[in-house]
Amino acid sequence: MRLDIIRDDFLRCGINPEIGTLPFLDWKFLPKVKGCYSIWQGDISIYVGKAGGKNGLPDRLIHHDAKAFAKDRSGTKHTAGWVHYRKQMADWDPKSWEIEYFEASKEVHRTYLEASMILVFDPLCNDESFSDRLRSEA
Repeated sequence: MRLDIIRDDFLRCGINPEIGTLPFLDWKFLPKVKGCYSIWQGDISIYVGKAGGKNGLPDRLIHHDAKAFAKDRSGTKHTAGWVHYRKQMADWDPKSWEIEYFEASKEVHRTYLEASMILVFDPLCNDESFSDRLRSEA
């Protein structure tokens, strides 16, 4: 599993979460837990994030489904990275994507682990990494 690379970060937080996987199209079946997740197309990191609301992971992925397939959805903002790669990535294929996720009950752990995942995986559509990528290409 790709998230095994951040095992040292789990230890730093004093947690040993079980990592789950699910096809992206099955996002509705994610557990309603607080945690972090990553979306992958093969070895390419599309997005990483955290979920802390009462309905947990599915509440976040409903927006990523809309962004991935360019659907209009109330409350979904199609940020620059999503728009850019939907248009520019020739093999953009959300039907092939996979979600890796884990439960993390503490907000401080989710914040730390999300940041660690952004640094390690350099996801295409996260605002932070997309903005840095644009600056380095200029």
